[in-house]
Amino acid sequence: MRKIFKVGDKIEIVRIDRRTWEEKGVQYVSKIADIKDEYFYVFTPIKEGVYVTFFIEEIVRIYKVMPDGVWVFDAVVEDRFKEPEYMIKVRQISDIRKIQRRMFFRLPINLDIFVKLLSHQEDEVNGNPQNGFSEGKIVKALTKDISGGGVCFLTQEEFNIHDIILTKIPIEGEELVLKAQILRKERVDYHIYRFMYGSKFIEAKQNEIDKIVRFIFKEQQKMRQKGLL
Repeated sequence: MRKIFKVGDKIEIVRIDRRTWEEKGVQYVSKIADIKDEYFYVFTPIKEGVYVTFFIEEIVRIYKVMPDGVWVFDAVVEDRFKEPEYMIKVRQISDIRKIQRRMFFRLPINLDIFVKLLSHQEDEVNGNPQNGFSEGKIVKALTKDISGGGVCFLTQEEFNIHDIILTKIPIEGEELVLKAQILRKERVDYHIYRFMYGSKFIEAKQNEIDKIVRFIFKEQQKMRQKGLL
């Protein structure tokens, strides 16, 4: 295989939760300073004018966007340096793999959505997901970010990891009803919300995912024009 990651490459770094192996959401832009075998020396990212602090033995995911797709590998932070420049040393702990571009971009955005827990009987019934919001307990939630692969949201309601839910998300004047599975759960104290959940879409139709991706790209363009990206 051709060498994918090279010195000078622009990359994005995402922290990984050791308990669930899921991404924590924030993406930091950086560059590769040097490569020695399975060790990568990466310039410490800067966020809002401050160097980002990574901890020894913290797990991170390294992304590189290329014309033919997005390439990624997992790594563990082994050292930090201030001289000659601020850098971190990470050791590659997974194979380099390619993922679909549409699943990569996470848009930080607050959208008012509705969520409903599906019972085992409802989950097993095939049909239009829209019908799932016709009865049962429906709760309000607020998105933290969204991608073509899933949504992170805040709510007062307590769910469990692996729960199957229905989400109703407003996308450009349309309410998309998508089935999702809870992958990550975290207690928070944010206004009226007590829990934050990371979820992945399941059984989503291609046209539904395409609508989300188009929405994300449009919002990204707006953010770039405002200098926020």
